[in-house]
Amino acid sequence: MFKHGLSRTKIYKIWKSMRVKCYSSNKGNHHKKGEIWICDEWKDDPVAFVNWAKQNGYKEGLQLVRKDKEDGYYPENCAFLKIEEANKTHGMRWTRLYNIWTQMLQRCTNKTLGHYDRYGGRGITVCDEWKDFEVFAEWAKENGYKEGLTIDRINVDGNYEPKNCKWSTDIEQARNKRTSRYITIKGETKTLAEWAEISGLPYKTIQRRLYTECSEENLLAPVGTIYKHKFLIEINGEKKTMNQWAKEAGLPFSTVKRRYQRGVRGDDLLKKGRLNKNADNQ
Repeated sequence: MFKHGLSRTKIYKIWKSMRVKCYSSNKGNHHKKGEIWICDEWKDDPVAFVNWAKQNGYKEGLQLVRKDKEDGYYPENCAFLKIEEANKTHGMRWTRLYNIWTQMLQRCTNKTLGHYDRYGGRGITVCDEWKDFEVFAEWAKENGYKEGLTIDRINVDGNYEPKNCKWSTDIEQARNKRTSRYITIKGETKTLAEWAEISGLPYKTIQRRLYTECSEENLLAPVGTIYKHKFLIEINGEKKTMNQWAKEAGLPFSTVKRRYQRGVRGDDLLKKGRLNKNADNQ
């Protein structure tokens, strides 16, 4: 590990704690029996993590949390929240709805966030009544909130307030964005939301595949087939499915898949036991 001068800082301790939860040799410390991972960008580089943190609202007294508790540590799935909010009596500190509320406030007030200019920087605000989580939660329940939906402003230039907000699917909200990501597949260019509709795949599935640098031919593959069946991996000049490689190596399929998602390639993909820090830290 190169010298970074961060060892005694609180933000470094957050990074170190994140690694311990995912890769410590003490399995009792692990998230969900080792299923939670850290993106390649952060895994071995505290400087990259610290730079991201400073650009996304970190300050002493905040805690790093994952928006989706079933997913790993990577920029789109992480945020910094106030620790003292854990003491609120509403009992929803770790719920998805509470995280939506916190992120809504952060987008409009935290000038250090990379995307602040698209919200608070444009004059978008949160109405006074919604600055109380319990009031916001009551509105959410009365207006169709359920898991899988996100808060969407009807008028993208308007504020976060009851008359201008609704609950939408990812695809519906993607259509309402001022900026949409365009993806070209086999020479045809469409928004991510349009590809999701055409393929029938969940919007977040395609988004996650893009994040893990999935190849174009596998971007719209049916869920569950991309790794086991259609996706061929080349090792030492020989191509086989991930499932075939896992069986031949005597490794669990989930281990090989997790390594591949983290950027491990070649012989390292099939090594038994714990990989070194240059390959993977499982």
